[in-house]
Amino acid sequence: MTETMQDAPSAAPSSAELIGRAESLIPLLRANAVLGEELGRLPDENVRAVEEAGLFRMLRPANRGGYGTDAATAAAAMTHIASGCPSTAWDMQIYFGIGRMAEGLPEETLAEVYAETPNARFAGTFAAPGAVCVPVDGGYRIRGRGRWPFNSGCHHAHWDLLRLSVEEPGGGIADAFALNPLSQLTIVDDWHVMGAKATGSNSVECGEVFIPEPRLSRGVADVFKSLGKGDAGYAFTAVLSLGMARYALEAFHDLAKGRGIRMLGYERMYDSAIVQTAIATAHANIKMIEAHQQWALSTLQPGAARITDPLQNQASGTLCYKLAREAIERLFEVCPTDEIRLDRPIQRLLRDLIAFTHQGAMSPYQNWERYGRHLVGASGPTSLLPGAAKQ
Repeated sequence: MTETMQDAPSAAPSSAELIGRAESLIPLLRANAVLGEELGRLPDENVRAVEEAGLFRMLRPANRGGYGTDAATAAAAMTHIASGCPSTAWDMQIYFGIGRMAEGLPEETLAEVYAETPNARFAGTFAAPGAVCVPVDGGYRIRGRGRWPFNSGCHHAHWDLLRLSVEEPGGGIADAFALNPLSQLTIVDDWHVMGAKATGSNSVECGEVFIPEPRLSRGVADVFKSLGKGDAGYAFTAVLSLGMARYALEAFHDLAKGRGIRMLGYERMYDSAIVQTAIATAHANIKMIEAHQQWALSTLQPGAARITDPLQNQASGTLCYKLAREAIERLFEVCPTDEIRLDRPIQRLLRDLIAFTHQGAMSPYQNWERYGRHLVGASGPTSLLPGAAKQ
């Protein structure tokens, strides 16, 4: 029996212990990076190591057997995970976020879920309804076929929170969420991408499955509202970007300290002004990302002025991704030729970061336009959450 099954919430590890456990996983996560790309999902060993370290419980609600870990500790631990394997950190955030959304479901459903699966991991998609269901005795049934793309972490999840439409008896359509066991769904082999391959963000689909009444919620607004509760938005603003940029700079130093630039006559890469500039850019950008993370977390301290505008936090967070991308790009530009190989970390970090910033919640141009609309009072949606009211 793993520690995560044995520990009571009162026996939660200390902040230093959780951060140390996360840091200790870095070598394993880095060693499995190529395997993750080849598999198109997280290696089982990664998930097992995170589970045994108790780090999934760090992110689970305290009333569901979680540790109730504070935002600063979670941020530090998750930054280490991102430095080891960005895709592992991404899927952990998905499990945490969708797990919070699931809290918008009826309590009887959640009690049953956690009784059946105490270490439950939740995947899910909520961009758009992927199926239409009709009322039947005891619940609902998918009509025809359902399909939901970009289901990050589905390979190692137990439950999937999926958005769908309910066909009303009078002919109307209502928005809803349904919680489905992954055993009822088929994972589609369609995650063939240029970056973030190990996230396993495949589509899932199903036929005419039955959904028991308690596992469906028409309170879509309440489900979305659950996502915004707590301090996680502050904890995770810069986790991926900071961990990835730190790893890239570390990897660059590892290769540069023993290399020269033969075509330019440098016996040491460090003697080249352009290499020095790339290192300086990466270092300065990392310090700026760290400063943002420290500021965001400082607003959670007693007596501090909280960030009351989530759009500001989202816009600032995407700026962190831009800083990380510039840092990694500058380093990659001055890498030796053999660093284009797929088993080398800097090129993989760059591809992963580009892929992450094409996801709507991370997209700089989408977040900045939403924030700009808010600042100038322009019309159009400003929320990241689908179906939110327009201004």
